[in-house]
Amino acid sequence: MKGSDIIFPTIVEMFLKDGITILGEEEEYVVQKFLEQAYVEQPCNEAVVYALIKFYNAKQMFDEAREVGQAFLMMDGYNKAILGELSATFLSLNEMDTYFSLVKQHLDKESQLDTIETSGAEEASNVIPFPKKIKPRRSVTNFLEWGTAEQLEFLQQARFHDVEPYLEPFALFLKDATTSPFVKSMIFELLQEKKVDAVFLVKKVGMEEQVNPSKIPLLTSDPFIEELIEKLTRRWEHTNPSLLEQLLVIVQQHVFVMYPFRFPSENTELWSEAYSKWLSQMYGEIWRDNADLSHEELMEATQFIEKMEQAQQNYLL
Repeated sequence: MKGSDIIFPTIVEMFLKDGITILGEEEEYVVQKFLEQAYVEQPCNEAVVYALIKFYNAKQMFDEAREVGQAFLMMDGYNKAILGELSATFLSLNEMDTYFSLVKQHLDKESQLDTIETSGAEEASNVIPFPKKIKPRRSVTNFLEWGTAEQLEFLQQARFHDVEPYLEPFALFLKDATTSPFVKSMIFELLQEKKVDAVFLVKKVGMEEQVNPSKIPLLTSDPFIEELIEKLTRRWEHTNPSLLEQLLVIVQQHVFVMYPFRFPSENTELWSEAYSKWLSQMYGEIWRDNADLSHEELMEATQFIEKMEQAQQNYLL
């Protein structure tokens, strides 16, 4: 399902390497039109599908990204990079159950292909093959070494199990600064759901802390986040609803990628200003700072937002 080879123009390669922030408005248009035309011509080309989903995600066009991704998967296309990029799509659409289902299908498909390849090799051989060895389920002690798709599929299944046997490998994963912050957030949600009362060293997105899942608020009931969203909504719902929609998606993504960590301060007025300024300036709009806020604090908040955005784009999966 790879389709024919395709050579991307330099501007598309730049987007794939450095993200959408390096593109101007006209360059975004060029990249979008090239990828959409390439997709029409080669809807099964994995490189094209991945690039187009990545572009749609960057533009907050999540419905379009889902449509392209699901069409590819329905045509029997299974690709880890595409599934990885789709995680951002389904997270933003609050449809992670659907995503987990896709991951499971992908793993089942890989298992079937392994069986077919092994059987084919045996039939082609002139020697009498030994009985095919059944693969045992991988030990959770090697959780750190699994691919992200398999980790997510396991975490979904673990919701129906006693997690006590998994705590040690989870602890190793949480304190490894190089592992996916997205998977770490999923682990912490599971530990909270299971009411695990224990301290874990967590290292992610440049932060490090000893955290007890039972002592921190759930993502869905954090008063600080609720207040920040309320402030952004009051500020933009009537004057620029499109900007508001993007802001809310970005805030939710950043909250999830840093979880269980929190914003450096709980001044919701500061973060409302910082997010509004950051996204507005990305679109080239002139911004005048709120004189009631410290310029230094606003600058630090904006730098923190940029850091979370980079982490969300680079390490979500």
